[in-house]
Amino acid sequence: MRVIKGSWHKKVALAAVVTMVTSLGQIAPTNAASKANNLVIAISEFDSGWCLQDSPGGEQILAKNQVSETLMTTNNKGKPVPYLAKSVENSADFKTWKFTLREGIMFHDGEELTAATVAANVAGNLGLNPVIPGSLPAIAWQDALGGVTSLAQFAAKVQPLSKYVIQFNLPAPRPLFSEIWGGRSTLWSSKTLQTKQCGQTVGAGTGPFKIQSKGVDKAKTVLEANTSYWRKGADGKSLPRAKTLTFLTIVDGSQRRNALLKGQADMATFTSVGGLVLNEMKKDKSITLFEGPRDTTWSFHMNSAAAPFNSKNARLAFSYALDREALAKVVAKGNADPAYCFGATYHPYNLSNGGKKKCAPSDLAKAKEYVAAYQTETGKQLAVVLPTTESQESIKLAQAVCNMMIKAGATCTLMPPVTATAYILRGFALQQQVSNFNVVFGYSSSFADLFSRKTNLELSGFRFTNPGLAACFQTAVETNSKAKYQECVGVLHGDAYWVPAWTEATFIASGKNVVFSDGLLPSGGKRREIDARFDFATITVSG
Repeated sequence: MRVIKGSWHKKVALAAVVTMVTSLGQIAPTNAASKANNLVIAISEFDSGWCLQDSPGGEQILAKNQVSETLMTTNNKGKPVPYLAKSVENSADFKTWKFTLREGIMFHDGEELTAATVAANVAGNLGLNPVIPGSLPAIAWQDALGGVTSLAQFAAKVQPLSKYVIQFNLPAPRPLFSEIWGGRSTLWSSKTLQTKQCGQTVGAGTGPFKIQSKGVDKAKTVLEANTSYWRKGADGKSLPRAKTLTFLTIVDGSQRRNALLKGQADMATFTSVGGLVLNEMKKDKSITLFEGPRDTTWSFHMNSAAAPFNSKNARLAFSYALDREALAKVVAKGNADPAYCFGATYHPYNLSNGGKKKCAPSDLAKAKEYVAAYQTETGKQLAVVLPTTESQESIKLAQAVCNMMIKAGATCTLMPPVTATAYILRGFALQQQVSNFNVVFGYSSSFADLFSRKTNLELSGFRFTNPGLAACFQTAVETNSKAKYQECVGVLHGDAYWVPAWTEATFIASGKNVVFSDGLLPSGGKRREIDARFDFATITVSG
């Protein structure tokens, strides 16, 4: 992690944001961070559901994961390592996976973590819990288990072998299956899973903090210390350090900065879309700003199932017209990099040959050629219509892209703004010409793979228009072959189904009184620097 300004001697981690930030108005900060060890975090997202089939945004995942934990986590080298699990084993063909749990870990309501509890959570993840309706998160689990519609099928594929050992029998190889236990797939107690209020106002997890108040005030979630937490700090002392942990919603980035300056928050989250605010904070002596690795790529997913982007000429026109240098300046004011390929050089989808090659170069002259070719092909002028969320950042970004399209000879207009949730769901339903998402990040392809195959999360429509490409990615997933991934991603670029735009990091800012501790993992090593499982348990704040 790079410290931009201020003294830094410990590493911290922050959630990778995987949804667009919604601006729904401004909430004035009301909770002062004044008492020692009462930690206040300013975030931009309002309260959302935390249960198995909810779809919270990145900052709500950050809050949720202080309460509910997962079997595996990711270390700072990008490798999955056991967390609530003590160990994980897999067969040579990657079809059989066995997780052995740590013993004696208790949920907040007194239930012990067992293989039976894990199975109950997996059933909920698959949409089999009648109390918790199925939703988008079920897709990843149904994909991995090859479809489960009955308890009989479930029993054959998810088997508790003993009190602390659970086995998964998969129909096809899944070398990255352990990574399904990431930031979203956390565990709740059996009693929690039996209430309709699961994740709305109540929830018993195994985490360092318990829910004190949630779902009453959309702009404030208050957690209290779990005094029986299973994990100890590096010094052998009990965790968490803080007595309370409050997530305070302040939508506007400049107001989150002001909350830090006024002592109304101890820490605050930011992304590169708030470039102006980030640059202002670099000048504030009372704020320390940290930047994680720039390895999260925002890309445009072109809907190839409908006009105009059912035409390869239109897609290539869009890709070549995209001035990535200018876009990074507009979006992030120098706090992001233009993305000519997907992800960092260490991501399986990256074809840059160590940064030496531009996979999708910007070229206005070629853009104009493809705009003309589209008109010859269809007899129509290329007309681009871009969706936006309600945030000013989203609208400003879309307008900047529109200007680039117009410069290339196309027409371009903006759709009426909608909520981030509507934007996402319309993208999955292929109800807009193009969507802008950040599914390529970190070291692993496991999340991006959900969007490049026939999983109902594919945003580009090529499962209909190019089923061979979806099949290519399916083979890559089952073999985890770098060469196969490169073959598939080469088509993504060559046919411009996905168009990379910019690559960013996530930022965290803190006030003077925050003391960080090393993010050591119970299995050894340190946490990944950007992750939805940020360790607030080790942080203290002086009064």
